Amino acid sequence: MQRRAALALVAFLRLAAEEPLHEMGPFPTREMFPLYLPTMAYQPVDPVPLGRGRWRWALHWIEANTFQFSDIFEQYGPRDAVGRVAVTQAAFAAAAAAYPDAPTLYFFDEEIARFEVEGRYGLSDQTDLWIRMPVQNHTGGFLDPLIETFHKLGFEQYGRALVLQNQVALAVARHGQVVFYTDERILGKTQDPVLGLTHRLLATPTWTLSTTVSVKPPLTHTYDVYRSGWDQTYGLTGAWRLPGRHAFYFGAGFVHRPHGSPEYTDIGFKDGVGAHATWEYRRWPRVQPFLQLYWQSGYLPRQPYQHFDQPSLQHDLGVHWHWTPRTTLTFRYLNNISHWGNTADMGLGASLTAHF
Repeated sequence: MQRRAALALVAFLRLAAEEPLHEMGPFPTREMFPLYLPTMAYQPVDPVPLGRGRWRWALHWIEANTFQFSDIFEQYGPRDAVGRVAVTQAAFAAAAAAYPDAPTLYFFDEEIARFEVEGRYGLSDQTDLWIRMPVQNHTGGFLDPLIETFHKLGFEQYGRALVLQNQVALAVARHGQVVFYTDERILGKTQDPVLGLTHRLLATPTWTLSTTVSVKPPLTHTYDVYRSGWDQTYGLTGAWRLPGRHAFYFGAGFVHRPHGSPEYTDIGFKDGVGAHATWEYRRWPRVQPFLQLYWQSGYLPRQPYQHFDQPSLQHDLGVHWHWTPRTTLTFRYLNNISHWGNTADMGLGASLTAHF
């Protein structure tokens, strides 16, 4: 028994010492803002085909906190200057009633844990088929104390240290009337899958350029209310691999958002564009840090008291650890840069990827 264990250990160490047989490419950077959940957001896609008959499976986890509100809530903050006050339906309704001419007012405070299974298959040496299947938990979470500590370094957001920690409060009002409010926690909620196809257009020792299309079938409702249309993305994605220590990934795409259910359509989502740029440092074969910038256009028309018409920019800072030649662990820290009030506040992520 001991000999078998020793042989197994030797085999594992030999496997772990080998060079990775694959590259990871850009990673999906999910926008966690609640109004983005029903619709489709631009996502980076790996431009390099796997090869005919090859598989890649990944399990992604991202925990992101959202605390965003219409501008008027800087005046309607907690009445107790030294305490934390939970945002109730009555308090939100009173604030909204004071602004009957406002087209839309909102207050969102929740934490979303997104678990996503991603599968990719090589239809040919040039073309891959892929699918992403997400499940989400909506809770108060655990990131509030960490975020408040981080904000003390100079990134403070108004109201973060005043409202109740780890609460769930999602509210929307139109012309002074509350049209949506929930403070319920949601566990194990399936989201719409995304199906995609990526086809390589150009391949040289240094450059790769591919085209990608994807569609999100409207199979679920978000918050049991909002159901999207058949959202689609059309884009280009590429890689520039320099000899030595550096690799770069880039891409851009157009997102089409047709009408969905009446409640979804009433939000007023518009078509948009997105882009990503990723730098990966390859000095060490087993450990590869990376930095990814993720930009997308605003997704609602211009309205008073909010900034949803403004673009958002996020960073995704992480490291790939090639555990074995066919399995990789990835750890990430995500945060917004734009601070327009339309991006997730902060997120942590981990992924396990396996090639077959």
